[in-house]
Amino acid sequence: MAIEALHGCEAEILSCDGGLHLLPAPSSVPKPHRFQGGLIYSKLIHVEGRVVAPQELSGRRIRVWLSELERWHFSRARPVFIGSFLDRTGELPGGGLEAHIYLPKDAWDTALGCLGTIWRRIKLNGAANEDGSMTVLEYSFLVA
Repeated sequence: MAIEALHGCEAEILSCDGGLHLLPAPSSVPKPHRFQGGLIYSKLIHVEGRVVAPQELSGRRIRVWLSELERWHFSRARPVFIGSFLDRTGELPGGGLEAHIYLPKDAWDTALGCLGTIWRRIKLNGAANEDGSMTVLEYSFLVA
């Protein structure tokens, strides 16, 4: 099934791993946004899963990256960007279904605890884009 027809996906969470990424800031990053003068960092959680719905994608592996969203950006012209979903099968070695979603900063610590204990599934819903990707408009974590 092509992603352009996809408007929802539910996956069983198989594993998750977290980390802190620290690297030199490119010159395009404004100085107030740099850490200790010349670095940038990001928190990132990597979730591995297996799609359970829709049926056409059932059984495929999916990788989901969760990032911390520090500020909301509201626009009258477009919806708030909270994530993306795409199929990179054949693009890269090991490529396949991938998603990147943002968690509100205030929910980050709770999400870490729940990912390791009670959340078993993730559900993504969104709108298809012309390039075949999907913009995530809503997501939820499920206990069962």
